[in-house]
Amino acid sequence: MYMGSMCRLKSGALEEEEEALGVVWRHRELGKTREEQLRAVLTDGVATGVLDRLKEKGLVRLEAGSVEFTGEGARLAEDVTRRHRLAERLLVDILDMHTEGVDEDACRWEHILTPKATRAICTLLGHPRHCPHGTPIPPGPCCAQRAEQAGSVISSLGQLGPGKGGRVLYLAFEDQDAMRKLLALGISPGTNVTLKQCSPTVVVAAGETVVALEESLARHIFVRKD
Repeated sequence: MYMGSMCRLKSGALEEEEEALGVVWRHRELGKTREEQLRAVLTDGVATGVLDRLKEKGLVRLEAGSVEFTGEGARLAEDVTRRHRLAERLLVDILDMHTEGVDEDACRWEHILTPKATRAICTLLGHPRHCPHGTPIPPGPCCAQRAEQAGSVISSLGQLGPGKGGRVLYLAFEDQDAMRKLLALGISPGTNVTLKQCSPTVVVAAGETVVALEESLARHIFVRKD
């Protein structure tokens, strides 16, 4: 299982603290908040004493053997996690890098992306909900506004016109039953699909198979357009 590797970017205290916040965020997603465990992980992968620095800066609290974010700490941790996972999507979806090799490069990008660049990447990618490893990407203001950018190469299948298609990049589902249904129909990341009709039923050609889909499913299939 993808756990989020240590980036080992040691160019400065700020980078170490951002990285540490991202690591704590990821472990909290997995239900791992014990101070002893997180201190060992951060000492081994980021820097000795970085958890204490986060505490001194008022970004985390150490309570009853558990690490808790303060309001500001949660905001910063969510932001660096968003930058990292959007960078991973950009590297995989646009630059065609292998999923297994993107974490280290994304670790470098997460420290240099400005808010403007982060918004532009998110908009270009069609506001993805999950990183290539399947973990949630924290949404930004642009996601709520559904900002559009001319020339975007990423689109949901439901937004394509008849005759248009592309390669499936990811399936944005929290519902595992819906995910399994699509996989059983032969629609999975890497599949080339073409939209045959939009209504009254969405009809899609997936490889050599033609399938009918509910519109609610089609809008959660994201493709890199031809």
